[in-house]
Amino acid sequence: MTRKRQSAPPAWVLESLPDAIVVANADGSIAYVNRAFEELTGFTRREVIGRTPALLKSGRHDRRFYGRLWRALRAGRAVRAVFLNRRKSGALFHEEEIIRRVRGPGGRLAFVSAGRDVSERVRRIESLRHAATHDPLTGLPNRALFADRLAQAVSHAARQRERFALVIFDLDGFKRANTRFGHAGGDTVLRAVARRTRRLLREADTLARIGGDEFALILAGAAGRGDAEAVLEKVRAANARPVRYAGSRIPVTVSIGACLYPGNGRRESTLRRRADAAMYRAKRAGGDCWRFARTRWSASRATTKGLSL
Repeated sequence: MTRKRQSAPPAWVLESLPDAIVVANADGSIAYVNRAFEELTGFTRREVIGRTPALLKSGRHDRRFYGRLWRALRAGRAVRAVFLNRRKSGALFHEEEIIRRVRGPGGRLAFVSAGRDVSERVRRIESLRHAATHDPLTGLPNRALFADRLAQAVSHAARQRERFALVIFDLDGFKRANTRFGHAGGDTVLRAVARRTRRLLREADTLARIGGDEFALILAGAAGRGDAEAVLEKVRAANARPVRYAGSRIPVTVSIGACLYPGNGRRESTLRRRADAAMYRAKRAGGDCWRFARTRWSASRATTKGLSL
C-alpha cells in the first residue's frame, strides 16, 4: 500500500488563520506571508518577499540567541520562543513564535513560522514580577531583591578580586513625623528620601528599601573607605533638608552605617551585621551623621574625594 503524499493547504486556509504565518526558503528568504502577518507587523507581503525575517529584529536578542535557534532548526527540532520584534512603524512588540523545518515537493527544504502578539501577556508577567521584587511605595528593590543583589555583588567581587561598600541607613525620628503628619506625610518623606538618594548614584550601584524607614546601598567598585566616605556624606547632606507636605516642612535626617568587602567581612550576613551596627552607632551619636565599621566617623570629617557621582 503506497502512502499518499499530503498536499500543501490551499492559500485561503493560511489567509484565514489568526496567527502570522511566514514561509521562508532554505536560505532564509521569505517566500510567503499571510494577511495576519501584514496586520501584525505593518509590512505588506510585497515589501517582505525575498527579504529575511531579520527586518523585524529589535536588536534585543544577541547572536548567540539566533545561533542556538538556527542550530536547533537545522537539526530538525521545532523552536518555540518569545521574540521582541519591531513593527514597520518602529514600535516594539512581543511575538510568540513556533518555527519548524519542513520538506516541500521534491524534498525542498523550507521553514514555517506561526506567531502571535503576546505583548499584553508579557506586560502582565513583568508587572507581577516587578511587584514581587520591588517596593510599591518607592519603586526601589525590596528586601528580597536586595539580598539577591548583595549575594551577586559578593560573588562578583570574589571572582574579580574587587571591593564594594555596603551601606545601611534609616530616618531619624521617623515615628514622630509619622505620628504628627500621618501615614500620607510619612509616605511623602520616604518617597523623597528614595528620590534624593537615587539621584546621587551610578547605574552600577543598588539602592533598596529593606524595611519601614530603612534603606540599603551597594556601592560597586568602592576601592577603599575614602571612595565610600564621599558618597556617605552626599547621602547625608541630600537627606538633611526638610520635605514639604501639605503646607508644612517635615524635618528629615538620616543615620548611616557602612562597611567594605572584603575588609569588614566576606559573607553577606557578616557585612549586613557590621553595617547595621555602624548605623546604630551613628544613631546613638545623635543622627544626621555616618559611621564606618570599626571606626567612628562624623559628617564633619567626611572626605570630599572618592567616587565620581
